[in-house]
Amino acid sequence: MHRVILCFLFVIVSLGEGNSVRGQGNSKQVPKEVAALQGTYAGTWTMFGIDDKGQVVKRGEWTDTVKADNPTLKDDRAYVTTVDEMLFEGRPTPMRTEGKEGYFINKDGSLGDYFIEMVGRQVIKMQHIAPDTWVYSVPANLRELAPLGFSNVSSAGHVLVKVVSREDGVETHRITRVTTVNWKDQEGKDRWIQYVSLQGVHKGKS
Repeated sequence: MHRVILCFLFVIVSLGEGNSVRGQGNSKQVPKEVAALQGTYAGTWTMFGIDDKGQVVKRGEWTDTVKADNPTLKDDRAYVTTVDEMLFEGRPTPMRTEGKEGYFINKDGSLGDYFIEMVGRQVIKMQHIAPDTWVYSVPANLRELAPLGFSNVSSAGHVLVKVVSREDGVETHRITRVTTVNWKDQEGKDRWIQYVSLQGVHKGKS
């Protein structure tokens, strides 16, 4: 089975796997692929940005625990609800985010595109490009780029890749995000960079 586990800081989201079905309405109607998304994952993450010379530097680290539950079939979507608690380096209390992950349902009842939705945020669609590999591409906004060291940005985007494996019997999700940015430096000169801005791992928990 394949899971799409991302992580949220600026846009980082997650979900897991499980066996029981607990949800709204008739649980028998929930596709097995969605019911299997239940569970708990633990993750470690590192974010990278640039310094005042444009060199790549670490910008932060955190751990998180993601719980996915409540498989639901509603309208044209089947999904689980997710709760992600993240503990950032240097912060005494965790940050909590909620969301939904699952599939759009085609008119014939088959599974359509995979989606990720944070409360009050855009829906992101993932592309399944290989048996154990998922990818998405989205624009990067100024609010998330500023803490990474960028200003006077002309254009920017993220491409995120997630690969699923089983390591010592544990389902493991290795995630890497590549960011491309065009910005102007302090002298007004155009600069470009493409670099790994995020790396993380989620491991299933019993």
